[in-house]
Amino acid sequence: MGKKSAERNARLDTLRREQRRQERRRSFLIYGTGGLVAVAVLAGIIVYALVANQAKDESHSVGHVTAASAAATAAGCTGVVNDASRGNTHVAADQTVNYDLAPPSSGNHDASPLPDAYRFYERIPNLRIERAVHNLEHGFVIGWYDPKLPDDQVTALRTAADAAGSRFIAVPWARSEFADNRHFVLTAWDRTQRCATVSESAIKEFVKTYANPSLAGAAWASPTAPESGALGGPLNLSPTIAGTAQADSAQADSAQADNTQAGTAPSAGSDTSTATSAPAGAATSTP
Repeated sequence: MGKKSAERNARLDTLRREQRRQERRRSFLIYGTGGLVAVAVLAGIIVYALVANQAKDESHSVGHVTAASAAATAAGCTGVVNDASRGNTHVAADQTVNYDLAPPSSGNHDASPLPDAYRFYERIPNLRIERAVHNLEHGFVIGWYDPKLPDDQVTALRTAADAAGSRFIAVPWARSEFADNRHFVLTAWDRTQRCATVSESAIKEFVKTYANPSLAGAAWASPTAPESGALGGPLNLSPTIAGTAQADSAQADSAQADNTQAGTAPSAGSDTSTATSAPAGAATSTP
């Protein structure tokens, strides 16, 4: 082999080595960069999952406050507070439960919920609150109003109750006055929002968010409506107030048939349902 051929081959070998080096460098850059991108994406997913889980844990913790919506803020409402569980044991029909939170958002209760045929309950004497708490366990939202809620606000609540859907009932609270001059309170099971005024929009938002909660993922420190989606109780209100069960039941069935034909949901204690709400001779107080 001549000298020129040897030099040419040497140059070719050098070029091939340089080409292979550059190819390795390009491969490293391509795969290395891709790997770094993949690692960054994976790290981002992990961080997002951790942050999301932490946020979920916080939103499911007792004492967490979900900020009030614009409609709720306009009605002078607080945020929605996650309350601690206060039990869910059935008590006897004549047993009074002394709830330590006014109004209750959970707790021991009567075995029979209030009828959900009534969207609005007047200030009926001896209305059994323990039955209403069972409605909460069934996934209902209750709008409680205390003795200090002004008459015009009671009227607004009656109207709002008709528009809030079948999983909302308005119930009077006569045991005390609510705190902080907020005389209207929305509760779902283990959740409370206190309002200065009645707002149909705020009620609808609360119902949409908290009525009939899914039982999936409800195993947190304060369980969410253990009997979510269940129905209200029988129309007979005799376990709620003094009266004759048989007479009240018959009158309730008659009133319900009338209201079904009319296509309306009556107010318990109103003129259309006084017979179902109170026995003969018992006065009902309508604000």
